[in-house]
Amino acid sequence: MTEESGDRTAELVEEVRRFASAVGAKAQEVGARLRENNPEVYGHLAAAGGELLAAYRAAVSGHERRWAGSGHAEAERIDLDEATDNK
Repeated sequence: MTEESGDRTAELVEEVRRFASAVGAKAQEVGARLRENNPEVYGHLAAAGGELLAAYRAAVSGHERRWAGSGHAEAERIDLDEATDNK
């Protein structure tokens, strides 16, 4: 990576940080207003978000169990030292 491309990357990273900060601040503002003006709606949205997160966790943990489980994939041992010794 050249110095110029490194500088440009640093500028882009900083721009993304500023954008994320602005979006986060706006989301907090909207959330606070919604919670204040429509607490029932806010409660339903919060519960729905929790359910989506729980569904995601269940899906990921199911995959992790299958990936880590025995018999998931057959492994073949390749001895690289032996292959180079024969030459």
